[in-house]
Amino acid sequence: MTVPNRPRAINGAQVNGAVQAVNGVNGGSPNTTNGVPPANSHVNDTKHIADVTIPLNDIPAYTPLKKLRVVTIGAGYSGLTLAHKLQHQHSEMQDKVEHTIFEARPDIGGTWLANTYPGVMCDVPSHIYAFPFNPNPEWSAFYSTGPEIHEYMRKMVEKWNLDRDVQLNTRVVGAYWQEVLGQWKLVVQQEGIEREEYADILISGQGFLNLWKWPKIPGLHDFNGQLVHSAAWDHSYDYTHKRIAVIGNGSSGIQILPQMAKLEGTDVTSFQRGPTWIVSRMTPGALLGSDDPSYNPPYTDEDKKRFRENPSELKKYRKTLIHNVNSAFRMFVKDSPESIDTTKFAIKQMSEKLNHDPELREKLIPKWELGCRRITPGDGYLESFLRPNVKLTQSPISFISEKGLHTADGKFHEVDVVICATGFDVSHCPQYPVIGRNKVSLADKWADEPESYISLACPDMPNYFIFTGPNAVVGHGSLMECLGWDAEYMIKWMRKIAEEDIKSVAPKQEVVDEFVRYGDQIHKTLTWTGGCRSWYKNNRVDGRVTATFAGSAVLFRRLISEIRGEDFDVRYRSGNRFRFMGNGFTPYELEKGNDLAWYVQK
Repeated sequence: MTVPNRPRAINGAQVNGAVQAVNGVNGGSPNTTNGVPPANSHVNDTKHIADVTIPLNDIPAYTPLKKLRVVTIGAGYSGLTLAHKLQHQHSEMQDKVEHTIFEARPDIGGTWLANTYPGVMCDVPSHIYAFPFNPNPEWSAFYSTGPEIHEYMRKMVEKWNLDRDVQLNTRVVGAYWQEVLGQWKLVVQQEGIEREEYADILISGQGFLNLWKWPKIPGLHDFNGQLVHSAAWDHSYDYTHKRIAVIGNGSSGIQILPQMAKLEGTDVTSFQRGPTWIVSRMTPGALLGSDDPSYNPPYTDEDKKRFRENPSELKKYRKTLIHNVNSAFRMFVKDSPESIDTTKFAIKQMSEKLNHDPELREKLIPKWELGCRRITPGDGYLESFLRPNVKLTQSPISFISEKGLHTADGKFHEVDVVICATGFDVSHCPQYPVIGRNKVSLADKWADEPESYISLACPDMPNYFIFTGPNAVVGHGSLMECLGWDAEYMIKWMRKIAEEDIKSVAPKQEVVDEFVRYGDQIHKTLTWTGGCRSWYKNNRVDGRVTATFAGSAVLFRRLISEIRGEDFDVRYRSGNRFRFMGNGFTPYELEKGNDLAWYVQK
């Protein structure tokens, strides 16, 4: 827009009483155009100066020249958190960006839509596993089931209109950076038909527990019985009166095994490589003045009423939980007093749950550091091994045949059902082509070691941001709060790209090299680099920690609270990066009635 009554230069002199040099008078140069010296008057490289000498951009400073198309892949917690921030917390962004969320599944919910196996629960306290903008006073218990979480998410979507920009049943099958355009070309599939879409900014909100996979066990698909994966549960099958093999003892296996053991007539065998820590240090009942000793006490009607009618009480309770979780980070420091104390507590608690059975204690209590693998409360898991219908083998599975499993100790286990609770592809490699600058493939770049910029971005991938990328805050702290921090960081970039006429931003490779190498030094001090096999280390015993951030959640928040522009390769749409200065005025000062002395303090 043109500024009304903007002072204009006439013959080198400004009107409205402004004094300028004219025709060489008072130090002016005769070789000027409206007072602007020609390019060759500069002592620097003439061609460079000519390239950066551009016409006036006669609009107020920081005025976007286009509306950015932002595409987010995935309508789970990440995508919906960003949607809320753009629609409600930063509503001014509606003039700067157009947001679209592509969701491959028929509903929102992400992992809580995909995982429906018996006993599926979140091992994070309910009240801090909620959208920070709308805590839920109605949670039924300290830890919530998958269906309850998904139902809460759907209610929030309806309440806040978060599906306004969501396209369901729309799968991204390719993303290709277009250098000339400064955009991503996306190939999306909907109802079997492929089409192209374009995005100025592409955001991965798919999470790291998104793509499940069968374990690489010889003969797995030769099995003639019921073969099922925890992330693709078959609810039509009757699991009662069956001989059941449960492969794996991660979070899903720990939750599934007690449910199978309780079914009528079942005989259950747990196949696992080794033990894992099962411990709950919190005393949830005591936090609300109750003497309920259970690890997952229900919230009473009185609790819910108090939280519902007194939001300040709910906030205080939520802050207590998050404070406790953040304080517990010290537990992950090797040989720290907190680590030693919690290990002793865990051994005692696990021993009690196993009724001090010496054989079970030897097999099920780890020798490696507490926290090397994700700690889970595991309601009823250890106790299940005291049941007569539950057996345990830690002998590796050699192969599977039509009737059952063969283990390295020479035994054959005949079963009717094989449940693969073997988790997800945690390599961070995309399941479709993501081809960045200079035709760099993200899958190839991350084939050996996924390395990111603070979990949020990647070199050679311009205008590409990631929720819970490599080395994210997934080992401790509140994931929901962290997703909000991630979204705020991305919105800062959106605003800067839109207002400053930026074509692309990507972290520099040398910066990521330094970040990762220093993070590795911190990780050496933490139990996540302990002597266990863990998805934190991409299912390896040795090797880099690729999943968790090298530090506390509090450090992560501070680290991304501002854009570190020096870490990025920033490219502009104009030959002069300051074109966004426009005509020298800001929009604010051109609006009638605005206070133009707001910065005066005294």
